[in-house]
Amino acid sequence: MRAFLEQSQGEWYDDFIYISKEPLKERDYTIVPFDGNDMKNTLDTMKPTKDDIIVGTVEATTRFFDLIGVKTPGYLGYPDSLTKYLGRNVSKLRFADIDRSYPYFIKPADDVKMFTGFVVKKDFDIEMLVKWSGKNPPTPDTMIYKSEVVDFISEYRVFISNAKVYGMQFYNGDFLKFVDVSIIDKMIADYENPPSAYTLDIGLTSDGRTLLVEVNDMWAIGSYGLESRHYALLCARRIKEIIKDCAI
Repeated sequence: MRAFLEQSQGEWYDDFIYISKEPLKERDYTIVPFDGNDMKNTLDTMKPTKDDIIVGTVEATTRFFDLIGVKTPGYLGYPDSLTKYLGRNVSKLRFADIDRSYPYFIKPADDVKMFTGFVVKKDFDIEMLVKWSGKNPPTPDTMIYKSEVVDFISEYRVFISNAKVYGMQFYNGDFLKFVDVSIIDKMIADYENPPSAYTLDIGLTSDGRTLLVEVNDMWAIGSYGLESRHYALLCARRIKEIIKDCAI
């Protein structure tokens, strides 16, 4: 078994890749570095198969899936079974159909790398988004999520696999303001047909509510300080599930 780990100019691309190396070696994976800046002459030529896994950026992992003939999973976002935990209205619509009822939060619904979600406060924000989105700006038909703005004062990422919590990492706001863990337990229990490994982003609002920010798939998320053996296990488990529809 090989584990393809992404590098950039001879260094590990990010800490979540670096910390995965030794735990994956302990699981008898052969570590194969590749250059994320030159995947055509590195990853492609190494001919990955469905027996292999990868730890890398969304772009590199998508390329890996393409090479082995596996469809890249879609964005998890806001599962129907967890809607009651959002505490706000979230709708999916065409970019052309967003209105001027500012403020509201928007993010891409399908291509999560198209732009980073942000709060729109005026027409100028939309104009700048289209102008500065690089080679792949949103088009009128681009599907986006539009959400009411919520005042989150602290946010945590909860790492879950097979209904077990492996870690909970603070990532935004005031780390001394803690969420209600009992509500997280309810979210895990209510999530219908979850992937084998995923994260719940959980936020505490200024009025004391513990709400779901979003759900992320383990194949497309960094470690955020999660213990390395847990992170590597969850990544490998989810990649294997995507490839073979079975857990390791």
